[in-house]
Amino acid sequence: MFVLGMLICCTLTTLAQKIVPTGKISLTIFDNAGKPLPFASVALRHLKDSSLVKGELTSATGECSFEKIPSGHYFVQASQMGYTTQYSQAFQIDAAHTSISLNNIKLETLAKNLQAVNVTATKPYIESAAGKTVLNVENSVNAAGNSALDILRRAPGVKVDNNENVTLKGQSVTVMIDGKLTYLSGEQLTNLLKTTPGESIAQIEILTSPSAKYDASGNGGIINIKTKKGKMTGFNGAVNATLTQSKYGRYGLSGNFNWRTEKFNFFGNFDQGDYPRMVTRDYNRTIHESDKSITALQQDVFQRNRFKNNYLKLGFDYFINEKHTIGVLANGYKNAFSNQIFSNTNLGKQGMPADSVINSLTTNNNHFDNIAVNLNYKGALDTVGGKEISFDADFARFNNNRIMLLHDSVYDMHSQLNRNPNSIRTTGGTQITIKSLKADLSWPLGKEGKLETGVKASFVTTTNEMQFDSLFHGAFKPSPTLSDQFNYQEDVYAAYASYKKQLNKTAVQLGLRVENTSSEGHSLTTNTSVKRSYLDFFPNVNVEQKLNDRNKLSFAYSRRIERPQYGQLNPFMFYLDKYTYFRGNPYLKPQYSNSAEIAYTFKDKYIATFRVSRTTDMMEEFITQNDSTKASISTERNYDKTDIASLLLTLPFQITKWWTSDNNADFSYNKYKFNDPANDQLTFTRENFNYYISSTNTITLPHDMKLEVMGYYNSPFVFGIFRGYSQYNLNVGIQKMFLNKNATVKLSYNNILRNESYHGAAEFENLHMNIFNTWQFRTVNLFFSYRFGSTTIKAARERKTGTSDEQKRAG
Repeated sequence: MFVLGMLICCTLTTLAQKIVPTGKISLTIFDNAGKPLPFASVALRHLKDSSLVKGELTSATGECSFEKIPSGHYFVQASQMGYTTQYSQAFQIDAAHTSISLNNIKLETLAKNLQAVNVTATKPYIESAAGKTVLNVENSVNAAGNSALDILRRAPGVKVDNNENVTLKGQSVTVMIDGKLTYLSGEQLTNLLKTTPGESIAQIEILTSPSAKYDASGNGGIINIKTKKGKMTGFNGAVNATLTQSKYGRYGLSGNFNWRTEKFNFFGNFDQGDYPRMVTRDYNRTIHESDKSITALQQDVFQRNRFKNNYLKLGFDYFINEKHTIGVLANGYKNAFSNQIFSNTNLGKQGMPADSVINSLTTNNNHFDNIAVNLNYKGALDTVGGKEISFDADFARFNNNRIMLLHDSVYDMHSQLNRNPNSIRTTGGTQITIKSLKADLSWPLGKEGKLETGVKASFVTTTNEMQFDSLFHGAFKPSPTLSDQFNYQEDVYAAYASYKKQLNKTAVQLGLRVENTSSEGHSLTTNTSVKRSYLDFFPNVNVEQKLNDRNKLSFAYSRRIERPQYGQLNPFMFYLDKYTYFRGNPYLKPQYSNSAEIAYTFKDKYIATFRVSRTTDMMEEFITQNDSTKASISTERNYDKTDIASLLLTLPFQITKWWTSDNNADFSYNKYKFNDPANDQLTFTRENFNYYISSTNTITLPHDMKLEVMGYYNSPFVFGIFRGYSQYNLNVGIQKMFLNKNATVKLSYNNILRNESYHGAAEFENLHMNIFNTWQFRTVNLFFSYRFGSTTIKAARERKTGTSDEQKRAG
């Protein structure tokens, strides 16, 4: 806090020496019919190098002005979709010319004669630069009927492992929705992504090198899912419906609205759906017995999941005046997740018929809810808008209640009798409370410079209770040795400063974030506690050099942290069946990564990005096998280090006026090293070269129709002790717009090649496990959307709340 105080003092001292702008520029934009053109884009540029000084939109009467512009030589560029781009004559601002009224600029309508083929300008599906990749999901035909998780599976650099956890370049990520962290991790985060409909998503931002303003959590970076919103005063919205047929039918309903006046903005969105899904799992293991024989264990799992979600978000902004706004944002869900897991496990000598079969049925019923409230203020401290201050106060609470029943018995193949029936019941709950306060300041410094600084404090309390009962003589009796209560407290204090500067054709951003963490985990059952306290520094550098009007070179570096998820620290055991279970690790340490990347952009569309990273103490799933009990135990452990180098190519092509092709290729080298701190002789190293290619082709058809074909291939890969075989697939969709383009119907056919699965193995020491998990089958999706109300509504303020990486670690 002392460092931050000195920083703010220095900042205020520098502010006293600020340069006072001296000029005002005004103009009006017309169309070719002589009518004022509202909401046209107007850019003020330096005459010397065409660099951007400031951008504005024209008013409803076509007028636009720039105020407090420093002395210099400038020109104005005006554009609007569907019109030609025009430029003003050059002009100068100096002591004798402080008020410039430019001649009216006329934009001509673009010609549209394409012989019955209606071509509209759309963004490419994937845009990329150093430190950032953007998926423009809104215009994708195949997004309808798919979930956020389905879309992320096909994103460059993103992988979904055998447990459906999302990683980026082999590293953990922080997931945000509309700039707000999700508070979830593990299974709950996966379920949220599964039930976030693709039709409600506008964009997905993948930030591999976020600025110091963001929390330092997430070694791979940040994935920010932007949902659709209204765009300008009045009332508008949309309603959506999706029907999907696969092994089971499912449906989803969603919608959003935006009501804006001169004094307030009221907005919201909802999602409701029922999503049954089938999952199959095959595990094959070998066990070396003490008598030198080998036992084969073949496990076939059929799992039917059902997820019912009800999500609502409401927000209200009140515009005190043009400079100051206060707002409240509330969102929550009330969801239910249940499944039935049927498992047949064949036991016998390798190469021989099975001696016995263990039949088990596991049922899970989870009910979880969340409420999160954000109070915020944003103020502009000058008329130009470069000086801003904001405050956020957040409160969130999560509740998760679970009941699990496991029944199993052994069928003896020789006597053909069932024996050893066994039943286990677990009941329990998790409650997580998160409180956060943060303040941010943005202030111009000198010419073309800006300082951003801020502070944040977050406080997390989580309580986990789990009661184990075993069936004994027809009644469930408590098993105190298996039951557990685990409490966890974590406080994080953070401060950051980030400086941006435009130096002719070079843009530089330097940032530093400081985070102090104190945590304590306590198991009441084992009466053990683990306390930690550590101070970390996270620098961030971004440099962009404009080579000419259409080519640029950029560099990004960042250091980041990933703290353990709250559930990963709980030493309690979670059972899938009697041979497969997960145990938490209270001694799990946070992992740190250093990443650097260079990107070259050619002709404003072809991009090559080279990235290297090293992660120390990487947390990753580790499976050990107990040969005597034949059980496999999954837990999170810290690897020694992980090195990754990758080359990402973004290649969009305009093949014809009606056919665009967005292509990506990602080549990477991955190396994992593990040293067991309890056994110096126990080391593990694995490396692999992997590549991923994808192509999204969009064909514009007559009568407001569009066809999209998307395919991808992911070569064999390794991830820690796991290795996976190749993955590939093909999706096709068609779209039709009608009712003045307010209504949209999309029909898509996904997973045509039926390879949306994980097929691989886990190998370490005495563990030799083959894995084949399938969670997606061929699906046919029918989607309908209708937009209503005004089409000129300003969007709700998009803001990042104070609840940082705490959100995605809950669960």
